[in-house]
This record gives sequence, structure tokens and C-alpha cells, in this order.
Amino acid sequence: MLKTLSFLLKSIIIGVIISSIILLLVPDLRQGSGLPLTLFTNNDPSPKKRSFNSAVNDAGPAVVNIYSIGIDSSGYNRRHPVERSSLGSGVVMTSSGYILTCYHVIANAKLIVVGLQDGRFEEAQILGYDPITDLAVLSVSAENLHPIPQLDNPNALVGDVVLALGNPYNLGQTVTQGIVSRISNNGLNHYFDYIQTDAVLNEGNSGGALVDSEGFLIGINNANFKTRVSRSRVESVDGVSFAVPYTLAKKVMTEIIATGKVTRGALGFGGAQDGPSSVGITVTSIDQGRPADIGGLQVGDVILSVDDIPANNIRKTLEYISNTQPGKEIQLEIRRDEQRLKLKMIVDEL
Repeated sequence: MLKTLSFLLKSIIIGVIISSIILLLVPDLRQGSGLPLTLFTNNDPSPKKRSFNSAVNDAGPAVVNIYSIGIDSSGYNRRHPVERSSLGSGVVMTSSGYILTCYHVIANAKLIVVGLQDGRFEEAQILGYDPITDLAVLSVSAENLHPIPQLDNPNALVGDVVLALGNPYNLGQTVTQGIVSRISNNGLNHYFDYIQTDAVLNEGNSGGALVDSEGFLIGINNANFKTRVSRSRVESVDGVSFAVPYTLAKKVMTEIIATGKVTRGALGFGGAQDGPSSVGITVTSIDQGRPADIGGLQVGDVILSVDDIPANNIRKTLEYISNTQPGKEIQLEIRRDEQRLKLKMIVDEL
């Protein structure tokens, strides 16, 4: 009898210990949900497919095809101008029908037709253009337009995944994918920094949208890089493409809608900087009859400040002058032959 009781006691103790271990390892049993059926099965689901379909669906309807017919009078021994057709893309920015595209897509056009993604074709009017940024604003009278998703500050960073949407070779809307390769000064423009990307651009992509992985607009596709391999042959460089940043494009569009053009200030000089850490901007050229010439600036002068703002960055200095309203007086502090001088001049229109 004693042995039987001892056996039962040992069994109870062992059972309690095993039950405690099972409850510890299988928390679901504490909630009364029972033993999961997958406990002893191999739970190894396949990895989730990565896709940018949602971003393309959000941005795609806002990217349009642009067809223009213009007059071409260039070329040797051409007595009579001929019609030429141009292919490009554009981006619907507002539901009221304002479209951003590249100026070179519609330059000298006498007829512009916009092809919407829903199959409609609308004749477009040019509201204005800006050769500096190579942007133009078109207007169409159409209903149920789909503006592209936009943020006040897209905050594009090097390494971000980007998608380029456009109409290359008139194949219809096509998407290419890449990353932001560079945003800082690339030396291609004195007034702003392009977004450099490795997303592929081809003929017809100009004016299309560069969007982030969520479909928000970060730039207007402009061009891919080309290099001259001989006097008569130019080749495109794969993986080096450029877009005008969204914040600048939006600013240009707003000004064109309001005034029909973009107004920039200028003094009429060219400059260079020895390096990012150098002090001042060395004047390399002067435009005769412009404010810099009239104000006494000379080639070889070193501009130290503009309106008491140190001229340590040629891009920021030219941007400050560009943003100054024409007709306003501006003061330059310069160094000439180890002497410091202050020159005043009236800003002209670029």
C-alpha cells in the first residue's frame, strides 16, 4: 500500500513539472486557446514579394504623353523651314489642368497635344517657360484629372529608391527604377543642383515624373548624361540621369502661373571658386554694359561678401543674387590688389 502511494505521489509531481514546462514553452495554453496545430510543423512561409505597384498606381495616372509639332529652320542650306514632331512626357500638378514638362519638349511648338492615361487627348496651351531650369507650364481644359501626389518637402536623400515614369519612344507609360545617386553640386548648373539618379531615361522620358517608393513626386526628369566621343558622334552614358528637384519645379510653376515668366536678378559677371574651403569668388568675366561693369567690378577681383553675406559658396551667392528683385541696390565687398573695396550696383534682370 505504501509503495502504491509513493508511486502515485511521484507520478503527480512529475506530471506537475511537465505541465509547468509545457505552459512555459507554449504561452497559448495559458489563454485556453489549446495546442496550436502548427507546433510540430515546419512553419517557413515564402518571403513577401517586394513591389512598387502601389506607388505606380498612385503616380501613374498623373503622368501624360506630350506630342508637339513645331517649325525647324536650322540646318545647312535649308531654304524653307520644315515641320518637326517632338515626343515627351508631362506631369499633372493640379486638378485644374496645370501640367509641368521640359521646355525643350515644347520649344517652338505650334501645336501641343497631351495624351492622358485614360485615353483622352487634349490640346494644351503654353502658359510660360523657364530656359534656366528647362521647365514649361502647360494648361489643358479637361475634367477628372489626377494630380500627382506631392509633399511640401519630399526630402530626397542619396540612396533612396526612385521610379522614373514617362513615355520613352512612344511605347506608352513605362517605369524604370533606380536610386538617388547624388544631389550636391555636380557643376552642370550655376543656379541649382539636379537630382542625379541611375534610373534609365530615354527619348520621350523628358518632362516625366521622378517619384519616391511611395509615389510622391521628387523631380521632373530632364535628361541623361551624354559625352562626345568624336566630332560627329555623341553617346549617352548609361546610369547617369538628371531631374529638376520638386521644390524648385513647384516654385517655377507657381511664378509662371502668376506672372507668365520667371524673374531672376543678375549682375553680369562670371566667377570661379578654387575649392569648397576657399574664401571668396574670383571674377573671371564681366559683361559689358551690365551692372557689374557699370559698378566698377573688374576681372581678377575677389568677391568676399554680398550684402554682408560671406561669399564662401558660389552656388549660394549666385542664388542670392538671382533671388534679388531687379532694380534693387546690392553691395559687394571685394579684394583687389590686397585692398578691400565696397561697390554698389543695381541688380538687372537675368
